[in-house]
Amino acid sequence: MNRQTWNNNDKNVIKDKIFSPLYGVRLLDGLFKDTFENNLGYLKSLDMDAMLYWFRVRAGKNAPGMPYRGHFEDNIKGQTAGLFLMGAGHALRWQEDEALRSRLDQIVAEIGECAEADGYLMAVPQSEFGTREYPHYVRIWLTYGLTAAALAGHPEAFALLRRWQDWFNHCDDLPIIRYLVLAFQGVVASTYLYNTPIGTWEDIETTISAYEEDWRLAQFIHKERDAVHKRNQPGKEPHPHGTEIEAMEGYLDLYRATGKHYYLRAVQNFYDLYRQDWQYPGSGIAMCEAEVSYPQCYWLSNERHYNELCCTSFWLLLNQRFHRLEPETEAYVAEIEASIYNIGIANQNGEKNIFYFAHLDQEKKNYKSLVHCCCGVGTKLFGALPEYIFSLSPDALYVDLFAAAELSWERDAGQVQVRMETDMPYRQDVRLSFGCEPQPFALKIRIPRWVGADVTVQVNGQAAASGQPGTYLTLERTWQSGDEVSFELPFAWKLTRYTGAEQVDGFTRYAFEVGPLLMAFRGPLDDDKHLSLTGKPEDVTHRLMPTGKKLHYQLPDMPAGEVVPYFEIEPGEPFTCFPLFAAGDEA
Repeated sequence: MNRQTWNNNDKNVIKDKIFSPLYGVRLLDGLFKDTFENNLGYLKSLDMDAMLYWFRVRAGKNAPGMPYRGHFEDNIKGQTAGLFLMGAGHALRWQEDEALRSRLDQIVAEIGECAEADGYLMAVPQSEFGTREYPHYVRIWLTYGLTAAALAGHPEAFALLRRWQDWFNHCDDLPIIRYLVLAFQGVVASTYLYNTPIGTWEDIETTISAYEEDWRLAQFIHKERDAVHKRNQPGKEPHPHGTEIEAMEGYLDLYRATGKHYYLRAVQNFYDLYRQDWQYPGSGIAMCEAEVSYPQCYWLSNERHYNELCCTSFWLLLNQRFHRLEPETEAYVAEIEASIYNIGIANQNGEKNIFYFAHLDQEKKNYKSLVHCCCGVGTKLFGALPEYIFSLSPDALYVDLFAAAELSWERDAGQVQVRMETDMPYRQDVRLSFGCEPQPFALKIRIPRWVGADVTVQVNGQAAASGQPGTYLTLERTWQSGDEVSFELPFAWKLTRYTGAEQVDGFTRYAFEVGPLLMAFRGPLDDDKHLSLTGKPEDVTHRLMPTGKKLHYQLPDMPAGEVVPYFEIEPGEPFTCFPLFAAGDEA
């Protein structure tokens, strides 16, 4: 690729106002880089023969070893190859790694060798394609994976993907795919491809004819409160699931492509319903399959299914699409930020594996399989972390997230080097330094909704402007080498009373957030697996005593425990994000 962004405005009726960098961001030492590096270690632990097993079997080739066992390869064969390509391809956009590239090249080459003459390249015979989740889940994984491989510079990945999409656009299974398992997951596959350099209008037409559920869109246009967890289509499948957020990504793409406002109305109302009834403090998602769910149920027990990484990953991507359309609306990036810290990073278990659920009470539980759906979206998220820090337009640079990183911004007026120095979230000071020939552009700095006061921004040591929480501050000037911008982002505490289904008689529960972070109370639980605190909930933050480690606190009535960022909780550690308070102690 020779351009830093995919500007698809010539294709779309509704234009994006900003774009995400495809390359040119390098992470510096800090939490984001640690997360990125852990992801490389996880990817390298995956077995090549296991990932390629079913492709080789379907093509009649020698297939040594065994596939990964369990639902995610026994029932939806081929997904793990897509999982690997997503993570490796996105990681290689930003940082070269010889071992990772060798593996990526081998997987793309073997998938190509196993492809059929008509372009079909799935790991199951064509006779099985129109079953289960193959047209949806697995097709998306391989679409995302081959696109990531192309972004990483693999020359054949796009050619393979285009031939396969052409096959799909005319396959015999199109009339029935919307009735298969979790078919709504497939809405985004072709619309995403459409917005790459190889996308065609036929990809949009296929999505509309094969996937669009007009009755479902109408539920959200009417803003039916029960719509999220009740699908009115007869039969069990496709059942409600938080991964329907993925479909909304696709419908928003259809709005951008066609300009038809009913898509936008449906997606906006869907979004509002999730914010109203299905979101935890920390931005996790309550709606999940195989769970009894209803608005504001907000389950907490380990036995419940909630805060699935897949759902949050799709939520992040939906907010990214909205951000590109409405770049001055800070709330969309705040959702991206919270999703990364409190679900994404929180679900990464070092280099070992990736959690399925981000449980908020009792303990984090490891998932028994090394590969599953949340590993796919997780490794894609971690590999793409540099993409979310900055956004670009021809005349403006947006500083969206705060992480130690360097950006090489390619402009017609000459390259701009931007270095962000910060130890966020452990320290709240940020410094931007510029290297470029003199050139004018707007610097748009996000002032997060979670700061405790207006933020004064300095340019070259002098106060230049002040920004209010929940906005973007604009600095317009001719920038040149040696310019520096600095500011601090004071973390404010936020308390949220628990209103969900798992109330405890005689007590209330509260969650505590500071800045963008959900906090956890780590320490011994009582016989009922609860942690109780004395006093008023609103007084807790005033009683916190800092320890020797940043963002770690102790409480006088919790001598054997600590208050720490939730993403630091290790599997098996007793904790809660919702401590109990005696009823009546609230102000």
